[in-house]
Amino acid sequence: MKKILAIALAVVVLQAASMARAADVGFSINVGGPPVVISQPPDFLYPPELGYGVAVDVPYDLFYIDNVYYVFRGGGWYRASYYGDTWIKVRKRDLPPEIRRYSIARIHQFRDREYRMYARDHEHYRGQHFRPEGGMREEHRDMKERGHEEHREMHEERGGEHREERR
Repeated sequence: MKKILAIALAVVVLQAASMARAADVGFSINVGGPPVVISQPPDFLYPPELGYGVAVDVPYDLFYIDNVYYVFRGGGWYRASYYGDTWIKVRKRDLPPEIRRYSIARIHQFRDREYRMYARDHEHYRGQHFRPEGGMREEHRDMKERGHEEHREMHEERGGEHREERR
């Protein structure tokens, strides 16, 4: 009897999860470890190679791009409109191309290099830094636009270097 009840409960839970996904409703299930909990606004640095924010000093692979937060956790991707919001599962192919461009290991390399520069002397850090807080959305939007411009300039410079090498 206990087995039948356990199977029936599992079927109900799976059906509810499927219906919620079909309706694009966010829900939180603890799969693959503890849930993502970020109580303080994380610091984001913007490595120029990436062109988007990468959180530092948090135990998660947390990213910010185009006003959306993304986290890589337990081998899966999740998104939220706010870092303290409910995380919704996302397929890798539905991530922004900027995030899909590099492996997590490569993103860690860019993040760690940028963080070492920031940690050495954050008062004189020349890169972009952002901490989301109430009322900072406009300032962050401006920083994001500057980050995109710097990213384009970097690629243009690299393109010029490659053209010179060919000559």
